[in-house]
Amino acid sequence: MDKFGEMSVFLRVVQEGSFSAAGRGLMLSPSAVSKLIARLEARLEVRLFERIAGAIRLTQEGDRFRVASQRVVEAMEEAERVAGSSDGEVSGTLNIHAPLTTAKYLLAPMLPALLERHPKLRLKFIVGTERGDFVKEGIDVAIHSGRPTEMSLVGRPLMPRPWVIAAAPSYLAKSGTPKVPDDLLQHRCLNFTIRTQWNSWTFREDGALKTIDIPNHVGANQGELLRTLALVGLGIVRLAEFNIADDLKAGTLVQLLEDFREKASDMLYVLYPRGKVLAPRVKAFLRFLDEHFASQLGEGAAGRRRRAP
Repeated sequence: MDKFGEMSVFLRVVQEGSFSAAGRGLMLSPSAVSKLIARLEARLEVRLFERIAGAIRLTQEGDRFRVASQRVVEAMEEAERVAGSSDGEVSGTLNIHAPLTTAKYLLAPMLPALLERHPKLRLKFIVGTERGDFVKEGIDVAIHSGRPTEMSLVGRPLMPRPWVIAAAPSYLAKSGTPKVPDDLLQHRCLNFTIRTQWNSWTFREDGALKTIDIPNHVGANQGELLRTLALVGLGIVRLAEFNIADDLKAGTLVQLLEDFREKASDMLYVLYPRGKVLAPRVKAFLRFLDEHFASQLGEGAAGRRRRAP
């Protein structure tokens, strides 16, 4: 097997987490995969995997080789796509990682326009509140809040995300309406079980910022479930404005404590791997996002985003 083939097998082992699972996907026996990795380690004179109690994990050298191998394989795949495409149309499957609420309320409404522009493009959503593993899950781009801390990822600002506190009329009729932020401590509140900083609700009261750690009476790891729980009158919720904008307009949820609302927002970012040749499908999606969300960023941030690859 040539070096490109070895890299492909190595990356499949990383993705699957075992020699046997990689072998099944590649139609090779586990022993054949193990021997190939052993030959690769011998040629490189490094250990790529630690074998511990029947499990494997990457060594530091293995992780560096993973990053470099991924670049090589993707560059080869891109070269084949360019050579085999004469019409210049964007094609292939774009793997997008995003929370359910982001995918449902922000991305879904604009997908018809995206696919009308690129009819040969296929989309695959990987839904998750926490950022996924780009290599293991085959992620092309992700959309999440907060600038990434991983050096392997580029984070481009997409749009600010303001938060709104709300409850159903049925809950307010039964439990009363909070008049000031401290009143929330006497109410049933719905909150996240992940990213616990989201459970500290910030207000502006008497000209100063005030943060209240809200008791988590009913919790969930998905904003869409918290929205549903609020709609059935279970309690007071704090969610992204785009998540419940239609509910507020319809009156099925009522905004609370608007006079105390802190105007600052956290930022949504589009994330993609650093230091690699981006596939045409990824570049096309990034351009489409830039066009769609340009008006929601300040001029400086939008300009920096347009200059990004």
